[in-house]
Amino acid sequence: MAKQQHCKELNNKIHEKLFLNNFLLIKTGNHERAFTSLDLIEDCQNAIEEFEKVENIKHRSTLYIYGVLQAMYCQQDGLFHLYKTIIDENIKNVYELFEKNNFTAEIRDVRDDIAGHPTDRKKGKEFYFIAKGLNTKYNFSYSGYTPKFRTVDVDLKKFIIQQNNFTKNILTQVENAIYEKIKIHKEKYKEMKLISLLDNLDRPIQLVYRGIFDNHPAASFGQEEMKKSIESIRQELNLRYNNKIPEIVECIFRLQDYTTAKIEKLILNNELYKNIEAEIFMDSFDNQLEQLRKILIEIDNEFEN
Repeated sequence: MAKQQHCKELNNKIHEKLFLNNFLLIKTGNHERAFTSLDLIEDCQNAIEEFEKVENIKHRSTLYIYGVLQAMYCQQDGLFHLYKTIIDENIKNVYELFEKNNFTAEIRDVRDDIAGHPTDRKKGKEFYFIAKGLNTKYNFSYSGYTPKFRTVDVDLKKFIIQQNNFTKNILTQVENAIYEKIKIHKEKYKEMKLISLLDNLDRPIQLVYRGIFDNHPAASFGQEEMKKSIESIRQELNLRYNNKIPEIVECIFRLQDYTTAKIEKLILNNELYKNIEAEIFMDSFDNQLEQLRKILIEIDNEFEN
């Protein structure tokens, strides 16, 4: 899979409600850092591939050298911050990430030597310059004083291959971590079926209807049970979605809350019996309940898989 496509798919995954609500939005900055890191990784990959497509350079081009090294450097930063956000918030720096994944810091060191602070490297302890003269597209040399004089031969082709493998490895780890976090979260709730919370709601609804048509005194009990059932579903959804219930369900709850409040007021005022508005409210409640049943089944299936 192309790394750009992998980044797009990961962006979709981090914005799935279960992951977004329960893992990214619980800490300020996690969400923004995650999707901007993915964007950076993707943009840098485009830059690296653009460099590879450039025709063979027959003259000395510092611009291309600076450009591809900076792209790899920035991509490493993006990979580190994505890893820190999704996998291990305690990881300290990009070099620790390199160590965890047996990846050399050579690319980063070369970039810092010649495109970081070459005339003031390591706070004035080292000084570097790119060798004058011709260089090929992928190969060049640079020299410096440490204070001993040293020369470094650079193979950009090797760097790009190493970077590609490293990027693929980290993106795969992030994808697996997202999958595992969601799986663990689902496991906590998969045995509790939301649809079962509606099993005993038919009887309370019937009692309210009997209050409308037969002036039955148990209508008040029915109304209270309707209210409790909806509240129990709301609480369970809040647990699953970290108090960010899906908008479509919130709309249903808003209408059902309004209905139960109206029915309660009619009962308290002794106005429920033969009240056509009460019939309309209950008809609306029934319709909303059917929609809710379908959604709860879908959510139960989501947590089952």
